[in-house]
Amino acid sequence: MKYIIGIDIGGTIIKGALFTAEGNLVQAASIETQAYQGTEKALKNLLSLVNSLKEKERGCSAIGIGVAGVLDAKKERLLQSPNLKNLENINLKRFLVESVKLPAYLENDANAAALGEKWAGAGRNIENFLLITLGTGIGGGLVLHGDLWSGEHGKAGEFGHMIVEQGGAACACGKKGCLEAYSSGEAISRMAREALQSGACSSLKNLSSGNYDIIDAEMVYHAAQNGDAVAVEVYKRAAQYLAIGIANVNNLLDIHHIIIGGGVSKAFNLFAAVLIEEVKKQVFRISQDRIMIVPSQLGSEAGIYGAAYLALKNAIAAGAGN
Repeated sequence: MKYIIGIDIGGTIIKGALFTAEGNLVQAASIETQAYQGTEKALKNLLSLVNSLKEKERGCSAIGIGVAGVLDAKKERLLQSPNLKNLENINLKRFLVESVKLPAYLENDANAAALGEKWAGAGRNIENFLLITLGTGIGGGLVLHGDLWSGEHGKAGEFGHMIVEQGGAACACGKKGCLEAYSSGEAISRMAREALQSGACSSLKNLSSGNYDIIDAEMVYHAAQNGDAVAVEVYKRAAQYLAIGIANVNNLLDIHHIIIGGGVSKAFNLFAAVLIEEVKKQVFRISQDRIMIVPSQLGSEAGIYGAAYLALKNAIAAGAGN
């Protein structure tokens, strides 16, 4: 075994990397998902990325894939994904195995990110933790007693679809009031647009040239960094809702280590103080001094690391079984 490939299929971007069997990243690449253009386009982009990485070095042994959504029990097919609807019910594992002639292993993207942090990031030497991915949507990966906990049907850790506001904002999953509708990258941009549409004064108005539709989380992040009051308030509100979710997990599972990953995590310093303060208000007193909320060490790379680790583990197990 020389090389393995880790792929992270997100709602906006497909990221991938070639790793050595020792866990060293050799080459990274990305491509737009473009699932909104249809199933064929998204699969074509996925295959293009995999092939570009596969051709970098000879001797690839396996591919690991993290994908945003709920998988079937066999972890071959994406059953439901608010941000990848055109890939639902597609056997992604079989597609890759048949297309590139390599073993392929599928996992929920947030679970893959949790594996990545456990393998090479902020989760090393921690037995129990929750990894929260804040991106286009929100995912969660639970590590209990050192192992990934997937639940009875593989959908454990759907942290973003915890209800935090009864009858609240619409979520991409079809429900209302989900955490994803308040603390994801999409939610941050939406709340900023709503503030401007209500007449709030903000630098975002000039940054967007008055076209509020182009405001995204990246733009809100830069505005908040520069002290824009509207952008700062948006992050504060997102943190308050995120705190509800974290406190609920702590109260339910007695988990005290939380890792914040995903694209929004780069703004961690903008909302960390509010987040930690709000969480401590909502947990039992005995947990207040034990709560540890830290940013991902792998950042947006956690998913590809975890996917590669998934491939590595399974390839080794398959080799041992032969």
